[in-house]
Amino acid sequence: MRKTLINYFATGVLFYITLQAVAQEQPSISKTADIRFRREEYAQAAGLYERLLRTREGRKHAAEIKERLATSYRLYNQYDKAAYWYAQVLQDNTATPEDHLHYGDMLKSLGRYDEARQQYSQYPDQQRVATRIAGCDSAVKWMNLPGGVHLKNETGVNTGKNDWGTTWHGNHVVFVSDSVRKDVWYIKGTRRRYGRNNAGYGKLYEAENGQSGIGYVKDFSSFINNYPYHVGPVCFTPGGDTAYVTVTDPARRVPYDKKERPVYGTRQLRLLMFVRQQHKWQPPVAFPYNSNDYSIGHAALNEAGNVLYIASDMPGGSGGTDIWYCEKQGDNTWGKPQNCGPQLNTADDDAFPVTGAENMLYYASKGKAGLGGYDVFAASGSKATWTTPVNLLPPFNSSADDFYYVPQTDRDGFISSNRTGGKGGDDIYSFNAPPALPELKPLPVPLLRIPFTVDICAGTATCVYLYNKTRDMGWCYMIMPPSGKIEAKLEPDAEYVIRVHYPDHVESVEFDTKNMNETTPVNKSICPTPAVKETPQYRPVKHKKGHGHPPKKKRKK
Repeated sequence: MRKTLINYFATGVLFYITLQAVAQEQPSISKTADIRFRREEYAQAAGLYERLLRTREGRKHAAEIKERLATSYRLYNQYDKAAYWYAQVLQDNTATPEDHLHYGDMLKSLGRYDEARQQYSQYPDQQRVATRIAGCDSAVKWMNLPGGVHLKNETGVNTGKNDWGTTWHGNHVVFVSDSVRKDVWYIKGTRRRYGRNNAGYGKLYEAENGQSGIGYVKDFSSFINNYPYHVGPVCFTPGGDTAYVTVTDPARRVPYDKKERPVYGTRQLRLLMFVRQQHKWQPPVAFPYNSNDYSIGHAALNEAGNVLYIASDMPGGSGGTDIWYCEKQGDNTWGKPQNCGPQLNTADDDAFPVTGAENMLYYASKGKAGLGGYDVFAASGSKATWTTPVNLLPPFNSSADDFYYVPQTDRDGFISSNRTGGKGGDDIYSFNAPPALPELKPLPVPLLRIPFTVDICAGTATCVYLYNKTRDMGWCYMIMPPSGKIEAKLEPDAEYVIRVHYPDHVESVEFDTKNMNETTPVNKSICPTPAVKETPQYRPVKHKKGHGHPPKKKRKK
């Protein structure tokens, strides 16, 4: 009996020592949350930080944790939760100017425009937030415009996850979804989770187009989808035999600490070209300008198939991601990417280009005056020459992210959006414009035809906002010294205001184009008015008695 008790005691001690060793090896919630945050796995990091905030250790570092929570929710598009935590950061009096900026962005994405404007007004660089404020000013009026186009949620393909990025391949629709369908379980990456939003990895699916909408979803190509990370979106040549597919770099080896896996965010987007021969997709050819230092993706071809548009954050752009183009050479290779220019691109993100008939380009931008995060804009032109991009307005744009506008014909097509009322995150919507809506085709507003030039005195990068009061629409330009000149086209019989946002003040000029035409160009010049200080002049004080001197006081006896 004694021997048995000794054995039980020894076993218990050994078990306790083992538990202690295991507990010491397990990282704390704080360390695990920080690792997830550094790896840009924001969905998982946010859950851990919320747990940590309820502990004694978390309460000691509450300010830093709240900041991390706000950032995490913002970067995986949970706008309501991000707004809540930014409000908490501001209450703790630990907010930075960037917190006001991001809080304003979240409020704007929720349609709370007055509150968003208040946050933007507290940001010290008013040039940077000029377009955001302009969007808030116009959003309420735009939302109240008369309707006419109805957006239909394509419930036959949308799920509780993210479904987006439609394109046509013959008479079928190809799109991206991170909701695993029944026939792709065996494909690489479909059983794994993307730590940034805790969802699956996006793959390409194919659907039929029927009278009641698109449906009957199946795997587009197990060969193209067989990559461990995201696959899509895709665009096709006019004949449909070549596919330009965006994939997350599957091959790059990322150096990392032995205790931590690679940081997903360090992987770049790549463009791969697949050619279909004898009813089979052949092994891909990498786009020659892919790089380990920046991303290239979201390809779109013009009607002739000789100009390829891409989205990239490569050096030399305006900031964030820009729209670039490549020209097909005589030997059928693609020339070096060239920037589409400041008419399209902004200091924020510009992405998701889609081409249409008659040299139309539709793309999503966060840097132009809009209703929410990404708004869809339309421009006409080619390469680096474009008309002024025009906001597509509601119902195509909303306070949420709206992108990947795909016109099927002059009057109908698809758009992707994460607006409220959908089935999940990003949803695919179709639209069919009634015959009584002629505004859909001339969205680039070809009426803007009066030449307009304005010379700006600017020693630094300056934001210039051109506002059409008659149409309640505006455009923002960022000028860089030493040029200081803007050229545009104006609409006749309209009232305009041009505002120049200098670092310390705003200069504005109002004018109109009444009784003007294409032969009467408008020229303006705006320079900051230097503050003139008045030189104080001596003015003798007048007194009732004496000669300009104060009277002597009488002595008291």
